[in-house]
Amino acid sequence: MKQTIGRRDFVKTLGMGIPAGYLPIGTVYGDYSKDDVEFLQRDSAVFDLYRRLFNKRIDFLPRIIALCKNEKGVQQAVHYANTHSLDINIKSGGHSFEGFSLNNDGLVIDVSLMSGLELRADNRLIAGPGVRLVQLYSYCLPKGRLLPSGSCATVGLSGITLGGGYGLFAREFGLTCDHLKGVRLIDAKGIAVDSDEVPELLWACRGGGNGNFGVITEMRFDTVPAPTTLYQHRFRSYKLSPRAAADLARFWFDQCELLPDHAFSAFVLNRNTLTVMLTSTDHDRVMTRILSKFDQRMDENAQLKPDPLEVGIQYYYGRSNAMYFKNFSAGYYSGFNDISRSIEEIFTLVGKTPGAVFQINTLGGEISRLHQENEGAYVHRDANYLGEAQCYWEKPADEVQRLESMAHLQELLHKSGITKHYVNYPDINIKNYENAYYGDSYDRLQRLKSILDPGNRFNYPQSIERA
Repeated sequence: MKQTIGRRDFVKTLGMGIPAGYLPIGTVYGDYSKDDVEFLQRDSAVFDLYRRLFNKRIDFLPRIIALCKNEKGVQQAVHYANTHSLDINIKSGGHSFEGFSLNNDGLVIDVSLMSGLELRADNRLIAGPGVRLVQLYSYCLPKGRLLPSGSCATVGLSGITLGGGYGLFAREFGLTCDHLKGVRLIDAKGIAVDSDEVPELLWACRGGGNGNFGVITEMRFDTVPAPTTLYQHRFRSYKLSPRAAADLARFWFDQCELLPDHAFSAFVLNRNTLTVMLTSTDHDRVMTRILSKFDQRMDENAQLKPDPLEVGIQYYYGRSNAMYFKNFSAGYYSGFNDISRSIEEIFTLVGKTPGAVFQINTLGGEISRLHQENEGAYVHRDANYLGEAQCYWEKPADEVQRLESMAHLQELLHKSGITKHYVNYPDINIKNYENAYYGDSYDRLQRLKSILDPGNRFNYPQSIERA
């Protein structure tokens, strides 16, 4: 049975002036082929392998996992879910902090096998939804091209892109979603939609979050010339009191106001040890002055040699094995004053909690310079910093105490008036998540949701609701 959807339907429903025209759309398939998709039941030998997440704390049990091998397989999986009235979640890298890529007793579409990459002659990158960041960098950097993104090796490119995507290179080149130029998506009816025909879809995929409208089957990115060198610096101070850590935080914010766009920094407090990370793709006089000030203020300067970018990025790949953890957005800040009210209390709590880390990363630079051709749903471009709260443990018995500490930390952030959060660092306890993640974009995202998924087939606890 063939189904079509036209651009006139989007114009009529959204009322956003999308040019009229006809969108040719694919077929909804009723026959299932193992060449396209395998439906893994709970008794399958690999079922647990494919429901495994990076966060060992999350343990959901889907009824079935659709292991999709191509776009046709995704269409077949959506058709299966519709036939059996199953909710759908989408799994790529499996890094969602709250396990939003899984569900209980529904269908999970796993796109990890759809990991093709092609760099075309015009330097446009065509990527499947299952590409991981380690694969992205290993493929592009030897060719002299870069798609700016995160650094954790096993994170899925599709998930990080759809929520924004920042990392070591975002201040210089912008967010990952800023380089997104086109997508293909299978909607809740099993219909293929291409953003070249429906520009509203591209707008939504630039920061509108993951798993809300359908299943991405292809992403098209512009790439940039890859810098040749990554300069890396580590400064540490030890046995800090909460007040001393707060004083260093104020100092760090002051120095980061001077950072050139080609530089990135992270403030990482682990219990009572502070690490300040600084990376850059150039080593100019401004960087020399900033490094000198940190050298004078911090206890230790771990001298790191500059590396070719392809080598240097690997220092930030992180662990690849699953862990027990509770991580969440600690909010966007314009500067130190946004968090100063509660910072000593936060650092006191971090110091008392085994496995706790409080990290602040630099934004700004090119992220803040939104060009009209890169318009998207990401709304937090005026923020210069992004915080992340983290807590790790080894034994399940430690979970209750760690979660209580992290809940207290969230209360302290709320007390400071921190209400804007990064959708790629979700937490189920974030209040008014619709505004926290999406701000003024939320109503427009809801209208698109009502067209592509009117029955709310794609849903999770903090998904976009229909208008």
